[in-house]
Amino acid sequence: MLVLRWLLGLSLLVAALAGCSAEGQGQGVAHGGVIVTSTGAPAFNPTDVAWLQLTDALHTRAEPLLELAADRAAGRSLRALAVRLGKAREAGRERLRTLLGAAGAGGDNPHVAHDMPGMPTAADLRALEGLRERAFDRRTGELLRAYLEQLVLIANGERASGGAAEARELAADLVREHTAELAELDRAVAA
Repeated sequence: MLVLRWLLGLSLLVAALAGCSAEGQGQGVAHGGVIVTSTGAPAFNPTDVAWLQLTDALHTRAEPLLELAADRAAGRSLRALAVRLGKAREAGRERLRTLLGAAGAGGDNPHVAHDMPGMPTAADLRALEGLRERAFDRRTGELLRAYLEQLVLIANGERASGGAAEARELAADLVREHTAELAELDRAVAA
């Protein structure tokens, strides 16, 4: 619930800023929080931008966890999943960043430095350093679950409220992908 309130507040702030900058730059006109191009086609709205940035930030913050799990997980299945997730994120982030650029939101991501749900913290990573074998795998599984569930939650928010068709399509793809990864995580942790 806290995350949804935070996203709503962020969306309202981004909407205000997007409306001002769009009108000032001649890129389009804000109508009900959606930037509309001169052809009348909906472009990126504040939800799109917030979702793209949050998803990219979640991936950035998960990288050290995935690297640690790939090196140290006792279970082969969990180790293999971490490697595969790391490679998939590396490849998939190009789509996110392309859409961020198209939305005019390239550059530094303001969310990377925040500790938000689903993001492994520095304290989480330090605690993992002291764990071994099954204890390491169990805690790593919990952190990966929080990360993947948060990705699904915010992607569903994008699907419901996003403005740009490309962003909503990506969100739908990611919901399917992350749901399958959650099932794979269940199998890896149980192994």
